[in-house]
Amino acid sequence: MASLVVLCLVSLESLAQSPARIHFLNTTIGMSAELKTSLDPKKSVIVRSNRWVRVQAPGDSLGIVIDSKTYFLHFEPNKQYYFVVHSAHGNRSMITEKSEREFMLTAALRSTKGPEEYIIDKIAN
Repeated sequence: MASLVVLCLVSLESLAQSPARIHFLNTTIGMSAELKTSLDPKKSVIVRSNRWVRVQAPGDSLGIVIDSKTYFLHFEPNKQYYFVVHSAHGNRSMITEKSEREFMLTAALRSTKGPEEYIIDKIAN
């Protein structure tokens, strides 16, 4: 009976949720992408040109600051999300969500450096 209880406790511990992992790949030439988070707007996540950045976001959301206003992006724990920063019309950048395969193939074809890690250790919302 005691071994059954220990087995159940180990099983419950293995189900603990890990943070969401959000990947950003910057394919623009000569332009960095800057993401300000609500936890520390003075310390931005910088995705430099031809770089891959992985952000670990605790909880279920990540607050992004745009024009001094915070918008919360919701993510499921234990999942990974993939975004590519690319050029749009003029000098503007766009971010597009991609599948893991598209993201990895794009990173490989461009000989991208990374991933650089950003760990956000407080719950945003």
